[in-house]
Amino acid sequence: MFKNNLCRAGLLASLVSIGAAGAQNLQPIDPLQRPQTGAGSASFSVSAGYAPDLQQTLEGLTSSVAGGLGITATYNVTDRFAVTASTGIGGARTRTLNGEMVAAASDVNWNGLDVGAQYTFGGRYAPAVGLDVALPLAGGGWAVTGSTSASLLRDPVILDGTLAATWRSEGAPSLSAGLGVGFVVNEAVTLRADAIQSLTFGTLTVPSTTLGLGGAYKIDEQNSLQARTTLNVTGGRTTSGLSVSYLYRP
Repeated sequence: MFKNNLCRAGLLASLVSIGAAGAQNLQPIDPLQRPQTGAGSASFSVSAGYAPDLQQTLEGLTSSVAGGLGITATYNVTDRFAVTASTGIGGARTRTLNGEMVAAASDVNWNGLDVGAQYTFGGRYAPAVGLDVALPLAGGGWAVTGSTSASLLRDPVILDGTLAATWRSEGAPSLSAGLGVGFVVNEAVTLRADAIQSLTFGTLTVPSTTLGLGGAYKIDEQNSLQARTTLNVTGGRTTSGLSVSYLYRP
């Protein structure tokens, strides 16, 4: 059970870190123009996530509450090439009911450091390629993720797609594909829905589907807020989560 808590806390920390890095994609923009990221510009984001869960385990009926905090910094080396660094911490509190006995456990886990780079090409679909390296400095193995993405702006809709592959030094490799649609309500508000399908290849191939619904609010040219709720189905198990991100562009 302790190992399960550790993995869950680490996963949530990873999710909020990734959510912070992806917050820029949800920025409210002019639906006929792509956001401008000049050379030498930077952005910083902070994300918080929450994920409750209830499941039947061998130990009994188990309920858990996990939370995480992620921080991401992005620097645009040129108007097309950007580098990113992120880290996160997660915690989980679990209670298990077995007959009349209740067992409780808590855990906090640091997600280590993620460093990545992305290059965006020109053109109508703005295709991009990215490489991310996860360095769990506290142990647990490292991982490399390669990705490619493209998007299309159709006033007032933003369509995008992503393909990614991950190799882990300790663990099974995985592939994922995602599709998203954003709707520009006005110059300050953007709504978004997305779906991500992934496969993890181990002794058994484990499928996973994540549905997300969220939105972003542009406070001013430097400050933005984003919220996203998710529903994940892995095998026969369903979980949900909520994350909130703040993005600052100096």
